[in-house]
Amino acid sequence: MQYVIYIAAGIVLLGLCIFVHELGHLLGGKMVGIKAKVFSIGYGKGIIKKKIGDTTYQLAPFPLGGFCQFYGEDPSEERTGQGFEFLSASPSRRIVTVAMGPLFNLFFGVIIFFVMGLVGYSKDTNQIHIPEQMQSGRHVSPAYEAGMRSGDWIVAIDGEEVKSFTDIQASVMFSEGKKLDVTVNRGARSMILAVTPRKQRTSGRYEIGVMPHGSRILAVELVKGGAAETAGMKQMDEIISVDGKAVTSEADFTRYVNSHAEKLVRFRIARKGVEMDMTITPRLTDVVKFQAMDKNGKPGESMSIMKSSNLQKFLDRGSIKINGRAIKTYEALVRDVRASRGGRIAFEIDEEKYDGTAYIDKVGLIGIFQAVAPDQVKIQYGVSEALVQSVVEPYEFIVMNLKGIGMLFTGKMNVRENLSGPIRIVQIAGQVAYYKGVPDFILLMAKISIILMVMNLLPIPVVDGSHIIFFTVEMIRRKPLSQKLMERIQTVGIVILVMLMAFVIINDISMLPIIQNFFR
Repeated sequence: MQYVIYIAAGIVLLGLCIFVHELGHLLGGKMVGIKAKVFSIGYGKGIIKKKIGDTTYQLAPFPLGGFCQFYGEDPSEERTGQGFEFLSASPSRRIVTVAMGPLFNLFFGVIIFFVMGLVGYSKDTNQIHIPEQMQSGRHVSPAYEAGMRSGDWIVAIDGEEVKSFTDIQASVMFSEGKKLDVTVNRGARSMILAVTPRKQRTSGRYEIGVMPHGSRILAVELVKGGAAETAGMKQMDEIISVDGKAVTSEADFTRYVNSHAEKLVRFRIARKGVEMDMTITPRLTDVVKFQAMDKNGKPGESMSIMKSSNLQKFLDRGSIKINGRAIKTYEALVRDVRASRGGRIAFEIDEEKYDGTAYIDKVGLIGIFQAVAPDQVKIQYGVSEALVQSVVEPYEFIVMNLKGIGMLFTGKMNVRENLSGPIRIVQIAGQVAYYKGVPDFILLMAKISIILMVMNLLPIPVVDGSHIIFFTVEMIRRKPLSQKLMERIQTVGIVILVMLMAFVIINDISMLPIIQNFFR
């Protein structure tokens, strides 16, 4: 059922956004007297066709979008020279026809933001949480170092108001590592703290080491064959209580489960709004614990390492080493730590080097990796404010995307981690629809539609932006560019687009859990 929702959500999102784009071209042409030969909902040979006037409207079998074909748009076909033909029309009329596609994507996004502003939707809170492991050691959070603490509210960054965690992320991500003046509320007290964002090594994004505050514990990953999976727990189940005690802290929940190995524990969980009871026995499991030591033998950073898909990524890459030797399996890691008998070892994980001691602890585990679900803030406006926000939010989103594209081209952000293609968009659409619900899915659709507008207006040969430039040049020169030059530019554009699509699709596929598990 989950995968059916994923596929359906992806088809609806991409299909509707592309349909809106092609509808814009159709209506743009009608506005200036350029006639469409075929307007298709879906790709492929039409299953159902109906000719109205000069245009054949059809329904095709592949539902991801559609296309609008105009009379006389192919340079190689014979034209009569009449004004309703695309290439026979004046450059200004062609510009309107082409530009209306991306503009309709923008209008679609604006309308969604306006309606959702009236109806109301939720965003992650601007109250922050700083995990325990980021409150000391070499990975201490920049926010914690600056004086922020869990429970604080970030209300402004460099004088710009902050209403949700998304605002915090945007300000930090595009700071390029420059110091930020962050206004923080703690109870009745307000203060301004100077924070310098840190660049995340793998993604290239900047961060200050904070998460949205929350009190709901979610099972975000289940260990295959673990006690929780065997008992019937599902991914994204919310853990409400254990043995009748409410769960509000991830650390307290972990400690409770760890200390109840081989004992029956009664869990109260919620799944899509439905609460149920579940009995699980935490299994006594080996966990590697490492304690870093400074030169004087004083304890520093500590960490616990257990078997997980995330750890396996490091093992597969040979990024975990003991005394300079790469460890390939979790069992080998446990074996080497036991062999050290508590003596000093050099430990390395993902190029981070530590010196200290390690030992094997036995704790109770149910085979889940949990995370705190962010608290939500309700967003709802009156008509006038919703109208203003329906323009402001898309504008800010467009600026953010243009900055992001610039950082990808300049190498300031990791391309592989930050560039998504159709497969990953479908995956994201499915996750949002399945786990977050309809309002978030509709807002995601608005954002994807706006991204389509941005991408189509880029001056890349073949896409709409390049055609607008060509037609503008033709209007200024009062004659079209030579056919040979146009063909060469289009050929280069097609090659670039094919290479880009191949890259993003391969990248998307490589990121899928099933592929990563296969190559393990």
